[in-house]
Amino acid sequence: MTEITKKNWYINGKKSDLAFIILCPLFALIIVALICEPRGTNYVYSTLTPIWFAVAASVLTHAHVLLVFTRSHMNMSVFKRYKYRFTVIPVILLLAMWVSNPLFLLMGFVGVYWDEWHSLMQTFGFGRIYDGKAGNDPLAGRKLDMGMAFVVGLLPNLVLLTYLPKTQIDGAFAEYLVMPLMIVKQYGWLVTSARIPMITFGIAYSIYYIISYRKLIRNGYQYSKAKLALFAVTGITTITIASIYTIADGVFFGNIYHALQYIFIVLVTERSNLSTIVVKKELQTVPKKDHRVGFLIFFLIIIPLVFILAGFRQVTEGVKYAAAFWLMTSLMHFWFDGFIWSVRRQDIGPS
Repeated sequence: MTEITKKNWYINGKKSDLAFIILCPLFALIIVALICEPRGTNYVYSTLTPIWFAVAASVLTHAHVLLVFTRSHMNMSVFKRYKYRFTVIPVILLLAMWVSNPLFLLMGFVGVYWDEWHSLMQTFGFGRIYDGKAGNDPLAGRKLDMGMAFVVGLLPNLVLLTYLPKTQIDGAFAEYLVMPLMIVKQYGWLVTSARIPMITFGIAYSIYYIISYRKLIRNGYQYSKAKLALFAVTGITTITIASIYTIADGVFFGNIYHALQYIFIVLVTERSNLSTIVVKKELQTVPKKDHRVGFLIFFLIIIPLVFILAGFRQVTEGVKYAAAFWLMTSLMHFWFDGFIWSVRRQDIGPS
């Protein structure tokens, strides 16, 4: 690995990458530890968790969802290439949910699980970027990292479900997994039997991951220390949360670090594009000045706007037509974001 590669392992900067990507789960854990109490007998939700904290975490989540539109609709280089899928499909989906209540319920179910996958893919994506900056083949080890993102980001939370007392299984599965109560009552007892298989899988996959990458490294693969740190921090903090706090507190933890990471990466990737909104491209000769304009637009206009809309969403989600609209924005966030990363990967290298 060359000296230049070593100096440029980061996406934005050494300190900012450490704070807003690699150590972000640790900061989220500290926030939860300072505000929330360790769980008692209730594994689902603690009445000691302040309502304001739950609302704040929810608003933060809703706000970051809307930021994807700066990457799709406000970035003309992306929007002009796929303008119909960014306009027509959301409208069709929204109208369909307004007309069909079963479809609305189905999309809500899809949204819950897509959200989990989306969060895992964010950690996976950062890991792949760091490995790519080390000069590796973007396709080598992708499936390995995808599996590890699951092990460090979601598996501990699934294991926590196996420790639920029988009296709490129905409520937890119905509320957080959006599962029909009839099915939960009939098959919920099977959850505890999955504990040992899931723990065994996590340990076995981690060993398999290490062995597989050792083979790649012997063949010249440069495993990024930044990716190792990100996966390690994410795994340790997720296990800590699942071991000490309630399911609800774990949701807040995940939402906090995911949202902060996303806000950061949107700023990093879109700041130059945002500056073109007010400054003609041919006049942008000094990159640092471009970034200043982008920073101003982001923090003085876009961030306040998305938080205002997130607050509005918080108080209107109980209204059917508004709820369908907000659900549509969440689904589009998952789809647009994954799609945009896919497009950009094809632009800069093998698809």
